Amino acid sequence: MKLLAMMFLICGSLISYGQNLKESEKRLSDNFSKIHYWAFYKDAEADTTKFSHDSVEKYNRIFEKELLQIASTNVKSISYNFQSLRDSGLRIVTSKDGLFRIYTWDTWMGGTMHYFENILQYNTRGEVRAEQRGDALKDDIASGYMYYGIDDIASGDKTFYLTLSGAVLSSALSDHNVKFFSIDNGVLNDDAKLIKTRTGIRNELGYEVDLSSSANRDRDAPDFSIEYDSLAKIISIPVILDNNKVTSRRIKYKFTGKYFEKL
Repeated sequence: MKLLAMMFLICGSLISYGQNLKESEKRLSDNFSKIHYWAFYKDAEADTTKFSHDSVEKYNRIFEKELLQIASTNVKSISYNFQSLRDSGLRIVTSKDGLFRIYTWDTWMGGTMHYFENILQYNTRGEVRAEQRGDALKDDIASGYMYYGIDDIASGDKTFYLTLSGAVLSSALSDHNVKFFSIDNGVLNDDAKLIKTRTGIRNELGYEVDLSSSANRDRDAPDFSIEYDSLAKIISIPVILDNNKVTSRRIKYKFTGKYFEKL
């Protein structure tokens, strides 16, 4: 009887979590849609620039606060799909082991420079925690990166998370980054080092691309994105010359069992 009662309790809790997440997703979607409504609001008969800007910030704050609260209290949220939010532009990347997830969205608070907000969520010992990285609404460039990729890397008895991100600094200027995280003793470590270079073991690799420079004008620049082959475990980044010219050559780092090392 005790076992049966416990099973009913567990099932009831799972149903409750699911219902709560569906309700939460609807509220999040409503506020997320208001960010976009005010970001692109136009009134031909009145100057509403300041008014709409304030409204965009308001609903970004509301959305951010509620997502942070859900991500730090509902253990099921780290595996929940949030499909309506994905369809509306929220980018969600999740590690294969299901223990680390990043939510990224464009706040639409910038012009040609885009400000992205990020919430990092992780599961430790069966509990979820969530952290905001930087503050895009305060022009903090640390939060200006949009995370679009994640992969799990086992090194020794520890799991590292390789993340790919990019920043839109202007219509011609962009920043690209590969960075590692780990969960150490129940705390998210954003300085996990797994890249071996001549100057030491590093946490990240990054580079800037300036398509407005004279070396890149009047030409089709080669693909300058970060490439990551998850099967071969190879990071590939473009060679960019001192004059900012983007070349078709690539620098590659392969995971050798302990570190990513240059080929």
